[in-house]
Amino acid sequence: MAEGWIKLHRCLFNKAIWQNSTPEQKVILITLLGMANHKGKEWEWKGKQFKAKPGMLVTSLDSICTRCGKGISVQNVRSALNKFEKYEFLTQEVTKTGRLITIVNWGIYQGVIEEGNKDTNKEVTNDQQSTNKEVTKSQQTGNKEVTTNKNDKNNNNDNNVKEREEWEEGEEEKVPSLPPLSFPTNTHKKFYEQWGEDSYMTWFMDAVVIEGEVINISSPYSFKNEILRSKYKEYLEILTGKKVEIGG
Repeated sequence: MAEGWIKLHRCLFNKAIWQNSTPEQKVILITLLGMANHKGKEWEWKGKQFKAKPGMLVTSLDSICTRCGKGISVQNVRSALNKFEKYEFLTQEVTKTGRLITIVNWGIYQGVIEEGNKDTNKEVTNDQQSTNKEVTKSQQTGNKEVTTNKNDKNNNNDNNVKEREEWEEGEEEKVPSLPPLSFPTNTHKKFYEQWGEDSYMTWFMDAVVIEGEVINISSPYSFKNEILRSKYKEYLEILTGKKVEIGG
C-alpha cells in the first residue's frame, strides 16, 4: 500500500492501442503505468541530476521484463515500446545509462489531483459545502410550502405529467451542445484540423505560437518540442506556407 495505486480508465479498452495489442503487450502497457512516477522525483540521468516529472520513468528493458513477471520476454518489451511509441502513447530516449520513458497522456489517463491541485480541491470542497447548505435550506423551505399547499400540488399533478411528457419528447432538442473548441492562433487551428483532437491536446494545445514572417512555436515541455520538431515541423511549414521554428 505504501507505493500507492494507479487509475485504469475504462476508455483505455476502446482505444486502438489496446484493441491492436497482444496479451503480452497489454501486460507491458499496464506495468508501465504502474512503474511511472506519480509525482516529481530526482534521478541520475546521463551523469547529471535529473528531475523526472509525473508520467516519466528511467528504467531498462530487463527491469520492465522483471516487473511484468512470467511469460514476458525482453523482446516482448522492446517490440511493445516501439509499438506504443508509434501510437503516441509514450516517448523513449535510450542511452548507455538507461532508458527514459515518458507516458505522453499521463495526465489524461490518471487525472492527476495531487500536490498541484490541493488548493483547487479545497475550493471545490468549500463550494460544494456552501451549495449543499443552500440546497438543504431550499429543501426545508420547499417542504414547508409543500405541506402548506398540499391541495394545490394534488390539483397540479395532471399538468405536471403532461409537461413532463412534452419535455421528454423534445429532450434531445433542448440539451445544449458543447461549445466549439477555440484556438488562440490560426496555426493552432490548422494543427487541429490536420491531426485531430487527440494529437492537438497532447502535443500542441499548450504551445505558445508567435505568428509572423516566421512562425515560432514553443512548448513548456522540452520533450514535446522534440516531437514537434521531428514529426510535425515540416508539415506545418507546408500547411502554413511559412518557415517554422520550434523552441526549447
